[in-house]
Amino acid sequence: MKKLLIATHNPGKFREYKLIFKNFLKNLNFKLVSLNNLKIKDKLKENGKSYKENAILKAKFYCKLSNFLTLADDAGLEIEVLGGWPGIKSRRAKGRECSHKELIKIVMEKLKNVPFEKRKAKYKVAIAIAIPNKNRVYVFEGERKGFIAERASRKIWKGFPYDSIYYLPEKKRVFVELTPKLKAKFSHRRVALEKVLPILKRLKL
Repeated sequence: MKKLLIATHNPGKFREYKLIFKNFLKNLNFKLVSLNNLKIKDKLKENGKSYKENAILKAKFYCKLSNFLTLADDAGLEIEVLGGWPGIKSRRAKGRECSHKELIKIVMEKLKNVPFEKRKAKYKVAIAIAIPNKNRVYVFEGERKGFIAERASRKIWKGFPYDSIYYLPEKKRVFVELTPKLKAKFSHRRVALEKVLPILKRLKL
């Protein structure tokens, strides 16, 4: 079985990818491994100006480091009434990396007194696939539209702070109130991965 490196140290993100591959991309049958599985502790400074640039930087870096077929992503939350903020800086709302509770609090304060119908938001992601010993990197993007809830759930998923406030109209719940499998089904990552599918099928050969 061919191995595919999911270039993340985030156990929650790795779990989401495993669920997407297991339940929605069954015919690919890759063996997924994470940076933690390979004991790779190196961290890359994400200084790209877009999700796409950061995804490419990470895919190339960890592909060269591991010599594995590598998938890397960069994602963020964009809130319409705030001009797309926090966007690419979704983990650094105060110019530094914030805790999950801090990020949730900052967003809720910025949207104080904003009615639900004006709290439109979307999760965006860019996924890059890098192949060992080749210069070509494939990049695909995906998004999931929703709203920012008027109240935050008390439940927090490690690695996904905004899932406590990201309301999915299709299920009338915030993401953390869904099962991990159902959340994976509606994930912006799944949207992007379905675009990557033809490439992954070819690379598996």
